[in-house]
Amino acid sequence: MKNREKLMGLIMAVIMSLIMGLLAAFLIIRGADEKQLSAMPPAPVTYISNALESVVAGVLITFILPMGKWGRGLALKAGANPPSFKFMLLNCLPVSVISAVFCSFTVCLINVLIAYTKIPAGEKPPLAGMFAGQWLKLLIPSIIISYVVSVLISPLVAGVLGLKGPGKDH
Repeated sequence: MKNREKLMGLIMAVIMSLIMGLLAAFLIIRGADEKQLSAMPPAPVTYISNALESVVAGVLITFILPMGKWGRGLALKAGANPPSFKFMLLNCLPVSVISAVFCSFTVCLINVLIAYTKIPAGEKPPLAGMFAGQWLKLLIPSIIISYVVSVLISPLVAGVLGLKGPGKDH
């Protein structure tokens, strides 16, 4: 059972991180002006690189932090028992928020650092301000998308792995 729960965490990390990386690429391309777009790699490269960066970050954070344990703890403290829908909603919350923060931070930092090196010396804005502005644009959509994906996909992954999915609250 423990190995299947770890496998579920890993599968969910890959799925959620992949989607967050693609979201980041979309928002970066959509928010760029013509000058920024001309300095960027082609869109497919941006999508692939952001997806890979996000997946690596998501898998690493999954191995480092016991987010599944924190999610279960939060749900149980709120009086939700598995396999209820309320349990699933609360269980997904820490995983989604932490993953979204870490993945969006990583992808944004890499993209800002790459862009920063291409800006001529006399035109460079402060790096911290450039990063913060871009990260804040990405953070809220990442958290929302991560949570929605987690809530929608986790029952399917749990079912495939033979873990109990959400049912009705008791």
